[in-house]
Amino acid sequence: MSDPSILRLQKELHDLQWNGAPYRFDDKNMKHVHALITGPPHTPYASLRLCVYRLGMFDFVFNIGDDYPQSPPKVNAMTTSNGRVRFNPNIYATEGNDGEKWSAAHGLLSVLVSIQSLLSDNPYHNEPGHEKEKDTSILSSYNAKLVHETLRVSVCDRLEEYMGWKTPDVKVDGLNLTRQFCTCRAKSPFVDVTKNMFLMYKNLYDDIIDTQSKDRKDGTAFYMARFEHPNNRTEGSFQYAAIRKRLSDLQTALLDEPVKWIAESEMWIKNETTTWSNLKSQYEQIKASMRYDTSILIDLEGGNPFAWNLAVIKLPNTYDGGVFRAQMVFHHAFPDVAPRIRFQSEVFHPHVSKDGIPYIRVHRPDNVREYLDALGALFMRDPLTDPTTHLNLGATRMWFGTREMRRDFNRNARRCGQKTLE
Repeated sequence: MSDPSILRLQKELHDLQWNGAPYRFDDKNMKHVHALITGPPHTPYASLRLCVYRLGMFDFVFNIGDDYPQSPPKVNAMTTSNGRVRFNPNIYATEGNDGEKWSAAHGLLSVLVSIQSLLSDNPYHNEPGHEKEKDTSILSSYNAKLVHETLRVSVCDRLEEYMGWKTPDVKVDGLNLTRQFCTCRAKSPFVDVTKNMFLMYKNLYDDIIDTQSKDRKDGTAFYMARFEHPNNRTEGSFQYAAIRKRLSDLQTALLDEPVKWIAESEMWIKNETTTWSNLKSQYEQIKASMRYDTSILIDLEGGNPFAWNLAVIKLPNTYDGGVFRAQMVFHHAFPDVAPRIRFQSEVFHPHVSKDGIPYIRVHRPDNVREYLDALGALFMRDPLTDPTTHLNLGATRMWFGTREMRRDFNRNARRCGQKTLE
């Protein structure tokens, strides 16, 4: 690869990071890039029409040739349940590209946007020759199984594998063969990212099940489209009761992880790890700066720099001066593993789930102040319109609804604030 091409690729990777797109590349080979694409969320401003791939988590690999950007990268879909599930007629497990529409002006971000556009409400129309299908029963039946498989494969299977509950190995001729995620690594590079996404969106996954299970009874076989054939079909049946339990078990295990981190931190402190020194130093600098003395009370649990107790104070009238308590727990792999933040007080807010998980995004994951700033901003700024940040649909509808609905939001918010003072 020429020097100009390398500089171009380096700039594109930097732009991806700034745009918040989760990606990783091999330190020894920047031409091999992993990306995580999230299915589109709901739209809260009109009807809550279900998106087929709503908040699913899909892995892709980009292999970039030496003649890039004259030629497009080759893209592999990795989230396929060992090739048993095809989430879209135009998304392939084997390498493919969009060479006919490619120009050197395009880049990795434009490819990601193109893939995101394929995660549409009617993927049936992506199959050549079926672009004009208007039979709503066919479209809805095809969509329904993809909604189910998005939850089963891209969420449950993925996280159960991370927890060690499910093996990625495959059986060939009666023998179990170890299956690596990719030639460059055994597991997806987005383990921590997807764990945090799951905790944020778990309530929304439950909402999907509530909606879909009304019309799709467990045990009902999936619809088979006319263009599906034995080597290219998604077979199975609806099993929403099982998926609901799997989601619940995953949430219980992931919420328990910070408790285990605190227990394990005794050894990290004893060994005076680099992370221990880093967090201790950041805590001391934050306290010395007095920057948060009038907005967030900060203390270490038993002097442990891996466990921070927080209290957001002096809030606007919407929250009636409440004191909202939260805990921020760090792993010894910080900042590669993000801190887990959870409110212990009930918070009624579009960006906070019913289980107390806030939507937090930072540009410098090694800087603890950015997490504190984001936490305080939840209460001091109006909620964002970006639907991917909306974790509580009831609060979202009220905030972005009519004037009367906004009054209902304020009443709920004040009630939460008053409860913290009781």
